[in-house]
Amino acid sequence: MSSDMKHHIKVYRNVFFALLVLTGFTVGASYVEFGGIVWLAVGVGLAIAFVKGYLVAANFMHLNNEKSFIYLTLGITMICFIILFFMPTIWHSDGLRSPSSIPMQNGEIYEKPSDVDHHSHEGHH
Repeated sequence: MSSDMKHHIKVYRNVFFALLVLTGFTVGASYVEFGGIVWLAVGVGLAIAFVKGYLVAANFMHLNNEKSFIYLTLGITMICFIILFFMPTIWHSDGLRSPSSIPMQNGEIYEKPSDVDHHSHEGHH
């Protein structure tokens, strides 16, 4: 067996063991109470997942030997992921104005119900 092959086997074995350990961290982190701080729990989970994803992509998919265009594409993908991940939070806090009407089929428009009661029963006895 050539030394190059032995090197690859050693790298794959080390990545395998690292993934096992990080999976243990993921399971362990699911039992940790983060004091009710949801963003911290999500951040720890995403950080562990990021490291595991990097190990798989860099070694098993051989992206550690690719050109910079691959990294540019990956970076743009990560930026879009982060924007889409936090978009519901921004909408919930109304940092982005959600539309007052939602287009539906055939040109119909769904409008949010107002607080005004248009169908009052005053005078209808």
